[in-house]
Amino acid sequence: MPVPPRLQDPSLIRRVAAVAAGLLLMAAAGIAATRPPPDADPPAGPAPVLAGTGQATPIPAGAAFFVRGLDTPRDRREQHSDILDTPILPGSVHKALTLVAALEADVIRPDSGAMCRRVVTVDGVRFVCAHPDLHRPLTPAEALAHSCNDFFVSLARRLPRERLNRVRLAAGLPPLPGSVKLGPALVGLEGPRVTPRALVDVLARLAGVGPDPAVPMRASTRAVLREGLAGAASYGTAAAIGAQGESALAKTGTAPMPGGGVAGVVVALAPADRPTRGVVVVAPGAAGADAASIAAALLSGADRSQAPARPNPVAAAAPAPTIRLGRTGRDGRTRVQVMDLDGYVAEVLAGEGQPRAGAAAQQALAITARTFAAANRNRHRAEGFDLCDTTHCQVVRPSTSTTRDAAAATAGQVLMDGAQPASVFYSAWCGGRLENASQVWEGAADFDHPDVDDACRDEPPWESDIRARDVERALAAAGLRGGRLRGLRVLQRNRSGRVVRLRADGFVPSEISGTDFRMAMGRVGGWQLLKSTAFEVERTGQGYRFRGRGFGHGVGLCVVGAGARSARGATAADILRFYFPTLRVERLGAPAITTTAAARPASPPPAPARAPATPATAEADDVQVALPASEAGERAALVSLVRRSRDAIAEAAGIRAPATIRITVHPTVEAFGRASGQPWWMAGATLGTAIDLLSLRLLSQRGILAPTVRHEIAHALLDAALADRPLWVREGAAIHFSRLIDPALPEPAADTDRGRVACPSDAELLRAVSAGAQRDAYARADACFAKALASGRRWTEVR
Repeated sequence: MPVPPRLQDPSLIRRVAAVAAGLLLMAAAGIAATRPPPDADPPAGPAPVLAGTGQATPIPAGAAFFVRGLDTPRDRREQHSDILDTPILPGSVHKALTLVAALEADVIRPDSGAMCRRVVTVDGVRFVCAHPDLHRPLTPAEALAHSCNDFFVSLARRLPRERLNRVRLAAGLPPLPGSVKLGPALVGLEGPRVTPRALVDVLARLAGVGPDPAVPMRASTRAVLREGLAGAASYGTAAAIGAQGESALAKTGTAPMPGGGVAGVVVALAPADRPTRGVVVVAPGAAGADAASIAAALLSGADRSQAPARPNPVAAAAPAPTIRLGRTGRDGRTRVQVMDLDGYVAEVLAGEGQPRAGAAAQQALAITARTFAAANRNRHRAEGFDLCDTTHCQVVRPSTSTTRDAAAATAGQVLMDGAQPASVFYSAWCGGRLENASQVWEGAADFDHPDVDDACRDEPPWESDIRARDVERALAAAGLRGGRLRGLRVLQRNRSGRVVRLRADGFVPSEISGTDFRMAMGRVGGWQLLKSTAFEVERTGQGYRFRGRGFGHGVGLCVVGAGARSARGATAADILRFYFPTLRVERLGAPAITTTAAARPASPPPAPARAPATPATAEADDVQVALPASEAGERAALVSLVRRSRDAIAEAAGIRAPATIRITVHPTVEAFGRASGQPWWMAGATLGTAIDLLSLRLLSQRGILAPTVRHEIAHALLDAALADRPLWVREGAAIHFSRLIDPALPEPAADTDRGRVACPSDAELLRAVSAGAQRDAYARADACFAKALASGRRWTEVR
């Protein structure tokens, strides 16, 4: 059963090194412009065959394509020359020209960052972004790869029209007249039209390949352009090309057609390092991602020349995304396996579901488990993979025919909250009472759900007798200090009857949350001992007796309840409506299209109830800050704190501060957890000189804003010098130098074991079983580092 990355422990000052974002969800085309009228819907036709399946892939009869050698113009083939020679608006393909113009005009820099606001109105036109929300600023290359509308239309206020026209003319396009609105023109929705056939030459001139003169630009500009175009073909809107095993420089778009409706467009140059072939595809009635699937078949040679008897202008869907699973072997080593997402879901069902549950229950759990995987991708990115194979994420076992059937029947389906996969959970058995996520993980988002699940109330309660010494071991593992437990009693319960706090007499601190206690007890003695926090406890001669109901945290879908509902005749949709009544099921990567205000005047619709606040990004030489709009007033104070901390730590350590530090403040606990991939008790995360922070409001409420910022700044300054050391060295150094500039921080705990300090392993710091265990690991890292300094070593010499 999944455990989410969530909020921080109020007393914890932490940091975990994290790698950059890895595999991303397959997305629809970034441009979202005019919706075709009802009579422009594509006609029905036979389903095309996916490239890469070992079968020839028919190219839809309604789709136009043009493939040619860049150095050998006679090496060409095409379909539907009438479409190829009809001028159209280029759609998001034009963003490649906009990027070059903005970089050459110094409106943006190669390392600039901007947070996508998802919906923005410029020059009276409303633009929607359909790419994955990364919950962090996008670089210019990433904005091009994901086709971020907000990034490009927002340049209209700063980019001189003359600089854009200079690039257009060099690429072979006419200039934009002064009467054309610049915002829509920057994303190819207004201005002079161009034939799809000519777009191959336009992209080749921009990339600097082929016989035509290249568009003049700085080397740094062309490097960003090529990085973005290559990114589009590997993880962005044209990812179907990379999934087919082809490398390319590509750009997709969704362009309005002269006769009404829209068409998906893609232009690609392959291979990416030294392109020799160019291709353009126009798929009427489809999106850019669909056109990319056709281009992938053309580039790989997997298409067949004869079109199907009945036309189908919509290309094959993009291949399913993959996931990097960290499998822990018997030797304790973790090996990374790249799996098809639906294959992974089949293994999760075998590990988490009921083997004999009906098909509806299996399918409902499959959709829920896939949603959890999609929402928590990169959770273990610091360790080089996405999700682990334990209860920390989702347990996997060899799939069965039943679980494979359920995964296949729901292929690609997830529960959506707004424009992204919802942060959903499930448990083995709720005990008849469903729990709010915020009751288990402080700050977690709650979805509407019924309080009572009558489908599983008849399950018998459980009972466990646990020896006192095993309870003491669990308390110690949770970070409490003490030798002998004198008594254990419940102090507080929540509305669902689950234990919120326990008192452990004889240990310090004397209180522990019910969730932390259960997690520690499960890691020490096994999950069968304390199945849930819905329990009563009493003292026995040998220890303590626990009586309770439920198995797991009780949040979200109840596996036992779903099985009972399926046996009563409920469908998978019925089951999901019961447990997640406010969420909707959609296919991963489905395209989103909206109507521009110019096409249909209307007031913008109200924002979703849980939509994140719009961030604002500051561009500065030394400190770049991306803040939620609700905290924009704190910018100056935060920048000042960052600079003071940076300068003080650099002076104390005797090093030069980095030229730039980037701070991203996340508006919600959920946003921070997804961006950093860290457990709920963490407050910040640092990679290189890029820092992710929880909401300033939450950090301030808990009195740890300044200490957290100082600690993360210490990591940004010191980690490069300690990159080859154990994680405890880096954590100890950050705590040490934070203390030097903030004397209010407590000194390291005194060692009580005859001068010996048990330095924590990387696993203890990266995979602590609870917030208490994490505190203990950091305290030991602090003590180990202090001991090394006391022996006369410099901070750079600690190993």
